[in-house]
Amino acid sequence: MHIGVLEDDIDQQAFIEQCLLSAEHQVSLFGRASELRRATQEQRFDFLIIDWRLPDGCGMDVVSHLRQNDGWRGPILFITASQGEDDVVKALEQGADDFLAKPLRPKEFLARVSALGRRAGYDAPRPSATCPSAFSINTDEHTICVDGHAVELTEREYRLATLFFSKVGELLSRAHLLELVWGIKGDVSTRTVDTHVSRLRRKLELDGRHGLRLRSVYQSGYRMELCSISTVEQAAN
Repeated sequence: MHIGVLEDDIDQQAFIEQCLLSAEHQVSLFGRASELRRATQEQRFDFLIIDWRLPDGCGMDVVSHLRQNDGWRGPILFITASQGEDDVVKALEQGADDFLAKPLRPKEFLARVSALGRRAGYDAPRPSATCPSAFSINTDEHTICVDGHAVELTEREYRLATLFFSKVGELLSRAHLLELVWGIKGDVSTRTVDTHVSRLRRKLELDGRHGLRLRSVYQSGYRMELCSISTVEQAAN
């Protein structure tokens, strides 16, 4: 998930970032409420973590503004040094989905993030049932094998590949891919998607020889397509 973290304490920022990166999340850090509010208008976040006390406002007000004015519907985890029951109730009433008191415990923190992510539907995409047996995907270790051989992929390439494998036969626009994999608005002009798709074709041999072809659809996006291996071999001869 792409997670935005609003926390002004540098040490806490580093701790939260380390925990989230260890679970292979994408993380954007903010020290001021105004920075996060601006970022939510320019980028796509799957999840927000917000501290109570901030140099330019109150975390409660940020949560309330995001819910009531910005229409933000993603999960929000609220964190604070306070452990009072009234504070917990107030945070939940303002729109937070869960509440954690400092000091954060790494395992509990990540478990809460994962639980909220699952509830919001952000589970890792699973390979389509039609995916040829030549491709083996280990979603726990984030690895992909082709004919039994592990292929070295960056985390971004892995996320893009698993998305295509889970949507065999479906057209995915560049804008949609930018939002899901990079966490940025799809109207940004960039060749990033095309570059990554080109690398995936080469690394995973998605030219049809193993029964899958990653095809470019003119002015629309990309589609992973099933194809006959024999047909591909005949075309090559």
